[in-house]
Amino acid sequence: MKTVLQFLSLALLAVIANGCGSGSDSGDVGADADTDGDTDGDTDADTDGDTDADTDADSDTDTNCPADPVPPGSSGCPGECTGGCAENVCTIQCGPGDCNDGEIDCPPEFACNVVCEGVDACDSSVINCPDFACSVTCDGRDGCGDVDLNCGDASCSMQCGSDPDSCTGSRLFCGSGACSASCDGQSSPDMNDCDASCACTPC
Repeated sequence: MKTVLQFLSLALLAVIANGCGSGSDSGDVGADADTDGDTDGDTDADTDGDTDADTDADSDTDTNCPADPVPPGSSGCPGECTGGCAENVCTIQCGPGDCNDGEIDCPPEFACNVVCEGVDACDSSVINCPDFACSVTCDGRDGCGDVDLNCGDASCSMQCGSDPDSCTGSRLFCGSGACSASCDGQSSPDMNDCDASCACTPC
């Protein structure tokens, strides 16, 4: 009887040891064979299938964007900066119909902030950014409707407001810097040349 009990005890210990040693996903709540806590087969903690820690499907970490260059400015505020200049940032202010069907050129020695607010403010226009930080804010019906935004080599962004047609038909052409769009309403710009950008973030 003692021998039988010893045999059963040894068999039970073997079963326990084998169960603890099977697989390498101990502590992982996912169904994959790693220990990172997700359900894809890579070794990071997101679910996009690559090996970086961001949530897009490329292999970069979206942290390789250099800092924007510092714009030198000039002795005076250029005339096209209708919203004034502050800390070498030129603001181009466009109200209803002010800048539609034209070309908006940011001055080359300034960072640029283009504000298109109101019906047809910048409708069907081309906005050319400098090689410094550049942002475009859009609101109102066709505030940036059918706009082409040509980015430089620094960070570049388009913000579409709550009007459902604020950015209808607009296109954002990324440069090598960080390129992004944000959307409060239903319309959003088409993102082009994302592969050229160090970090591309659509709406």
